[in-house]
Formats: sequence, structure tokens, C-alpha cells
Amino acid sequence: MKLRRKLKQHVIENRWQYLLITLIFIFGVFIGDYKVMGLAGGVKSHLLSLIDDFLKGGINADLDKQVIFFNSFLNQAKSIIAVWFLGLTVIGMPIILGVVFYKGFSLGFTIAFLVQERAVSGVLISILSILPQNLVYIPLVIIWSVVGINFSVYIARGRAGSAVSLGRALVSYTLLMTVFLLIVLVGAFIEAYLSPWFLSLFV
Repeated sequence: MKLRRKLKQHVIENRWQYLLITLIFIFGVFIGDYKVMGLAGGVKSHLLSLIDDFLKGGINADLDKQVIFFNSFLNQAKSIIAVWFLGLTVIGMPIILGVVFYKGFSLGFTIAFLVQERAVSGVLISILSILPQNLVYIPLVIIWSVVGINFSVYIARGRAGSAVSLGRALVSYTLLMTVFLLIVLVGAFIEAYLSPWFLSLFV
């Protein structure tokens, strides 16, 4: 209950940051969707062959789920570490916004391509193989970006008006990012084990 109250207070205190990050993520999704329409035929064919190979792998259970789990965690961990590092710099905020945009762009592009090229089956594939883990990843992207931007602003202002020392703030900031890394494990597990299972039911 106390944690829930703190989270609510955090969101209220940082509502403008959350609004900005969410809008940039959504903008990235729309741009990714738009870019699909401009793909050349050769690129589309290559991407379709990759999708077909992925689906065949899911059917034959040839994919090593441990490898998928590790790669999924590593990809998300890189983003967290990048945001953590950028939060330590004065110029970190615009680059963090760029990371958020890229995340939205990648998601929008992937879903739009599947829907455009596979119609109804593309929608189902998106729901079964992309949506589950992103129910974990997307909120995390938004939250850790807000945390990173706040720390970047804290550094830029020279800690003026803050009663918290730099050392203590840095420890809290690092611990919070570590918690995000642990939560990413949940998303990676879903991506490696549950999403392929959901997809196999459809395929």
C-alpha cells in the first residue's frame, strides 16, 4: 500500500515528464507505421523471408529459448544502461528522448509491416508474439526514461535546491535502474517462453 502511494505520488509529481515521454513514444510509433509504406520491394521480400523463418522456427521448436531469453534481456538491458549513463550527463535529456522515439519507431514499424503484409494473420501475430512482452517493456521504457531525465536535470542544475547529496542521489538512481533490470527479466521470460507458445497455438 505504501509503495502504491509512493508510485502515485511520483507520477503526479512528474506528470509533465510522463506526458512528454509518452507523446514522443507514440510519435515514434506513428512514424514507424508511416515508414512501412515507403519500403522498396526487395526490402519487403527480405523482411517477409525473415518472418517466415521465424514462424517456421516456432512451429518446429528449433529456436533455443534460452538464447532468445538472453538476447531479449540483453537488448533491453543495453537501453537501460544507456539511459542510466545518459542521466549522468548534462546533455543526456535529448538523447534519452531519442532512445524513446527509436523504441516507439521499432514497435510501430514491426506491427505495421506485419499488418500490411499479412493482414488479419499479421494482427494475430502482433497480438500473440509482440504484445505480451511489450506490456512489460513499454511502461518500463517510459518510467526509466523519466527517471533518467530527472537525474540529468538534477546534474544540470548543479543539485541546486536539493537536500540530497550527489552520492546518495547516485546510489538511489543506480539502485532504481537495477530494479528495472530485474523487471526486464519478466519481459524476457514472456518473450522467450510464453509468446512463442501463444504463437504456436495460432500457427
